[in-house]
Amino acid sequence: MTMATKAACVLAVWVLVASGLCDLGSARAPLGSKPQREFDYFALSLQWPGTICASTRHCCATNGCCRSEPLQTFTIHGLWPDYDDGTWPSCCRRTQFEMDKILPLKEVLDKYWPSLYCSKSGTCFSGKGLFWAHEVQ
Repeated sequence: MTMATKAACVLAVWVLVASGLCDLGSARAPLGSKPQREFDYFALSLQWPGTICASTRHCCATNGCCRSEPLQTFTIHGLWPDYDDGTWPSCCRRTQFEMDKILPLKEVLDKYWPSLYCSKSGTCFSGKGLFWAHEVQ
């Protein structure tokens, strides 16, 4: 499988996961706000690991900067639903992240959607755990 095909598979799976976590039809809008609507597109954010890793001071088990082989390609930073008017859905339920649901994808996610941040040694993503858990919640 080519790198582009694997990246497309990761994106497709993450789109399904992300859209399942944000059930627009059953979300409750805050009092006085507009009801949520279908989003218009997904915004894809890429990152260049070399720049981020150059300023990394702490390593933890999930930090992609601390690999034996440095990352040499752009990686995914995030994929978020957006509206055409510059706003975004804020209706997502607080769904608990379940690592076992993405275990079959972990190797591919580590490669194409790595966590490159650790706030201090042994505590990844400011104490919130895995980068993907942060993205889901």
